[in-house]
Amino acid sequence: MISQRFIQSTQQLSMAAVAGVIAATTLSVNPASAFSITTDGQAKGTPAGIEGLTTNVSNARVITFNEAVDSPFTTVDQIDQKGATYSPGNALVINNGGTFVSQTGAIPYSGPPSGSTNNTSAYLSLPTNNNNGVSQVTITLPTLSNYWGLHWGSMDDASANSPANQIEFLRDGTVLATFTPDDLTALGLDVEAGGGPDNQGLARANPYVNFFSEGSDEWFNGVRLTQLPGNNNIAFESDNHAYRPVPEPLTILGSGLALGFGAIFKKQQSRRR
Repeated sequence: MISQRFIQSTQQLSMAAVAGVIAATTLSVNPASAFSITTDGQAKGTPAGIEGLTTNVSNARVITFNEAVDSPFTTVDQIDQKGATYSPGNALVINNGGTFVSQTGAIPYSGPPSGSTNNTSAYLSLPTNNNNGVSQVTITLPTLSNYWGLHWGSMDDASANSPANQIEFLRDGTVLATFTPDDLTALGLDVEAGGGPDNQGLARANPYVNFFSEGSDEWFNGVRLTQLPGNNNIAFESDNHAYRPVPEPLTILGSGLALGFGAIFKKQQSRRR
């Protein structure tokens, strides 16, 4: 397992030091925001085809896209979203049905094309082959969460011919953190980001990526996936989206503390009267 932690804090690092550590990256996070990132996952096969890599995080809810109708293409509103909401609902899902479907953009592989663990199940693509114009999807989670994972297919970095894939973490619409493959490379993770077909069959270019928020300030209830504009032949492919809700007692505790302080305040006010 390879794990790196990035913390941007104006109290801990000067702008010069930050530039030295993450030069030429597009990472953008709030001051004192922190996420831990790993690139481990587990291979899985399903009746819908070889699933590729999926999460190994306990208590995570996994969105596999395998409910896609029996046709090469369908939309995200046709699959089981496991309590989350994908918007817009007409974002493209490609259904391999156990065989390769020719299209612009890569199937998310978990190994070389000749291997036995290629992902031949359905997956999300933003966009592909100009079948629709949806290059961004916002995933609203039913509750605050502290983990997000995805099988990231043929990661695309930022270059003249290859606009980057981008992931943003949101809390009530406010962006907490933004990541591209360039950021993962800059953090020293064992990944390879490129553009077009060059990296489609490389395991390092098709990892399962896990994002863990480090504290309650970074708990999120939204994730936004974007294929940045600039090349219609480049897509953001992903599969096996996973999220882990914050344990209910923790959220109840936070609300309980707020109510408790409110009750104390009211009691003190009534005594003064």
